[in-house]
Amino acid sequence: MKKILLSLFLTVVCLSSYAQHFITDPNFRQKVESAFQSKMKVIGKKFYNTKGLRVSPEEEEALHFLYAYMPIADATDYPTAYHLKNIRTALRTRTSMPWGKKVPELLFRHFVLPMRVNNEPLDSSRAIFYRELSERVKGLPMKDAILEVNHWCHERVTYEPSDARTSSPLQSIRTGRGRCGEESTFTVAALRSIGIPARQVYTPRWAHTDDNHAW
Repeated sequence: MKKILLSLFLTVVCLSSYAQHFITDPNFRQKVESAFQSKMKVIGKKFYNTKGLRVSPEEEEALHFLYAYMPIADATDYPTAYHLKNIRTALRTRTSMPWGKKVPELLFRHFVLPMRVNNEPLDSSRAIFYRELSERVKGLPMKDAILEVNHWCHERVTYEPSDARTSSPLQSIRTGRGRCGEESTFTVAALRSIGIPARQVYTPRWAHTDDNHAW
């Protein structure tokens, strides 16, 4: 009986330890940690401050991953609390969305977790979009949810060409318009907010129009 209880205890401990890791591959986890430390040497540790934020081991690994590979400006212009809030919303989709646990770890890291899509100003759209879209796609499989998000984006933003800097997702909603790069940034942000991997695709030149395009 004691052996059975000990075995169960060790199993629970192992599973708990596994669940705490955002990056399950120990070799890649070490690579990320090395990249994070290198980034800290460049920007200074004052730009990474988790004091009072009650960061879990899983969240800390996610933060280190983001800081290791995000643009320097995103690390210095936005506080750690901002990035942590968005991480928590992203991690929430793993349990609240039907497809959450089916999204491969690599795709989640690169195409759900990051807020950055293009050169848009970062905003608080993730939590806002999650609240609205999680109800709208409730009960739908991922494929249908993607289509529903696309319909939602079409309802909110209409195409209008411009040469201005890419607007943030919330700014696109406020104005109700955007060029191709802004519409695709808006859609990617919406999909990521409910845990669906997405990224922008860009071509610097259309041969038949001598112009660029993003989708």
